[in-house]
Amino acid sequence: MNSGIMRWLLDLDVIPADAERLALVWERGWPPWVWALLVLAAFAFAIWSYSRMAGPRSIRGTMACVRGFILLLVLVLLSGPMLQMKRERIEEDWVIALLDRSASMSIADVDVSTNRRTRDTQLREMIRDHADMFASLDESRHLVWLGFDDGAYTLIDSAGDELPIDLSLPDGDRTNLNTAIEQALQRATARPISGVVVFSDGRTNDPPTRSLVRRLQADAIPVFAVPLGASESLGDIAVRRVEAPRRAFVRDKVPVVVEVDRLGEAAQQARGTVKLVDTDTGDVLDEQSLDASDDMSSITLTAVPELAGDASWQVVVETDRPDLIPDNNLKPFRISLVDRPLRVLFVEGYPRWEYRYLKNLLIREKSIESSAFLLSADRDFAQEGNTPITRLPRSPEEFAEFDVIVMGDVPASFFSPDQLDMIRQQVADRGSGLLWIGGERSTPSSYVGNPLADLLPMRGPLTLSRIDDPVNMMPTEQANRLGILRLATNTPTGWPADLSDPAFNWSQLYYAQRIEPSRLKPAAEVLASTTQAFDGLPLPLVVGMRYGAGQTIYVATDEIWRWRFGRGELYPDQFWVQMIRSLGRQSLATSGAPAVLEVNPRRVRVDQPVRIELSVLDARLESEDRTSITVTLEDEQGRAIADLELVREDDRIDRYVATYVPHVTGQLRVRLDDPSVNLAAMDAVVEVFAPDDELRRPEADHDLLASLTSTTGGDVIDADELTTLPDRLRKRAVRIENPLNERIWDTPLAFLLLLLGLTAEWIGRRVLRLA
Repeated sequence: MNSGIMRWLLDLDVIPADAERLALVWERGWPPWVWALLVLAAFAFAIWSYSRMAGPRSIRGTMACVRGFILLLVLVLLSGPMLQMKRERIEEDWVIALLDRSASMSIADVDVSTNRRTRDTQLREMIRDHADMFASLDESRHLVWLGFDDGAYTLIDSAGDELPIDLSLPDGDRTNLNTAIEQALQRATARPISGVVVFSDGRTNDPPTRSLVRRLQADAIPVFAVPLGASESLGDIAVRRVEAPRRAFVRDKVPVVVEVDRLGEAAQQARGTVKLVDTDTGDVLDEQSLDASDDMSSITLTAVPELAGDASWQVVVETDRPDLIPDNNLKPFRISLVDRPLRVLFVEGYPRWEYRYLKNLLIREKSIESSAFLLSADRDFAQEGNTPITRLPRSPEEFAEFDVIVMGDVPASFFSPDQLDMIRQQVADRGSGLLWIGGERSTPSSYVGNPLADLLPMRGPLTLSRIDDPVNMMPTEQANRLGILRLATNTPTGWPADLSDPAFNWSQLYYAQRIEPSRLKPAAEVLASTTQAFDGLPLPLVVGMRYGAGQTIYVATDEIWRWRFGRGELYPDQFWVQMIRSLGRQSLATSGAPAVLEVNPRRVRVDQPVRIELSVLDARLESEDRTSITVTLEDEQGRAIADLELVREDDRIDRYVATYVPHVTGQLRVRLDDPSVNLAAMDAVVEVFAPDDELRRPEADHDLLASLTSTTGGDVIDADELTTLPDRLRKRAVRIENPLNERIWDTPLAFLLLLLGLTAEWIGRRVLRLA
């Protein structure tokens, strides 16, 4: 085989010179019995062809053998003889390791009672402690590391010695286990797979489907699960949202609305305390107990600050049991406290009892500076209030001096069209509050068709009839959220029971306007209603509505003063002061600001549009010839997401708007910092959430992992059993034969043998004188 002549004769170009274990094989092999018949037929034909020829028998026999050899050689060449060198390789079986990299891996619920660790830390320790086992497994099999959250992706090898792969921080918004396994199987297409090992807490938005399970069963691919996190659900109580005014008055009852989420079954019965804490001093400003309730509960905390300036407050939830994510039990925020009187303009048509009481209340309330104007007074009558006035404001600047306008039973004709429009602009653009007190003569019937009709929370007709029977009042949950109508401290609702009890004659309101609920505008919110039902429904008595930057409240009775007969001035004082302060806070938020940047709504789902609006309050800026203003949208880390162009609204020189559809979750900040605009930097915040957020159900789901492993023939492997993983994996390596063949039927040797046979027969025939 090493001879050059022999390699030339056999034309051995493919087979190496040092090849061993060569075998003769056939390209078109025939069964032995066919070969036997062909050999017999070839020699029989050769003998028959020379049997009748003249000549010596020995020479004719030799010639018959030569012809039989030639025929046999032709048959052999037609069968396609080849030299074959044996070759084979081993196809290693694959082991796919899927590592959960979703945000739920950051939850610290491992060994809560001793050394609390996150699920990600548990995973890293597990891989580090068994690094030798994984290295050995990679040598005997092909180990593939994949990370997954909403899909699977390759984990690169680590440059360090601690872990074999580089693990980034777990920050996936959701876990799609079904998609991850399908993508892992696609990477290993047509390769033998010993098993899929899933390192996860089991929490997923996309559990394995029946089709995936059937595919795993059909291909005999077992799934092994290494459960991470606590086996018993802890549950999580989280501060989902805190809504508080950005600015408030000192000595004001500042409402802080806290929305609490209960995540996981174990959290449904958890109890605790929700506290409002001054971060700088550590003082608890208010607290309420947290009882077992539904998934989400809303709690209103109330603080009465004493010092002016910028304050740092925080909402803290303390629970009676270990909490899954302690970090989300706290949410800080800042509030600016202003120590100045609340400025109120009270306009009334005639000296009815409610006017007399409320006017005196505003005068004696030290934190309020009031100006009362009575239309029916004589020319020589001295108008009352802390700051008396002789006429109503006639310019936007004069109206801007007031935080709240109280509109009594005043005919609309008393105001000029310009004044009515100024009041509307004062509420819509500068955030002032407007408090309506309904009356029998002019309010609201005389405001049909003028600019202030937009600030009434009900649709026309505006002629409201009187409720025939005396009624009692009961606040709604929305009033509690605004921090108003909280007249008692010894009841959970903050509302005295005797005010809702018809048995107390002094608490009944003998005059109240009938507002049909069906006539309320879509933006209107009922803050208080009758305790009595009319046609099966209670009737609204106090209705609030947001209008532009400000708010308006309509009170459909002028008999709150009657409550004095039962409990003195305590109830009516708090009723009016809380409502006026609530309206004044909105004005305070825009007081002195050249513009107001707002986002609406302030909490949205992913892919839900958000309206961004900039209202310019400074007349000097309104005069600038500008069609757009640029704002920047930033994420929680301060990274710019997008630059948005606020475009000036049609027919408005003081308002710029834009619509944005967020595609990421978290707290996004809209920041105005355009150097070409003569405005100080300002911002507004919008919270974007995903309905299928990974942390909405943070507890581990080990039962899902156990179900997946049992249906696919795998097993659940605890951390202390991980060393047994190689023994549990099936041997799926495949031996693949790939022989090397060299044809010899068209080689020089075959041609020479055939030529030699034909030459020998020709010579023999010449000897016998047959050629």
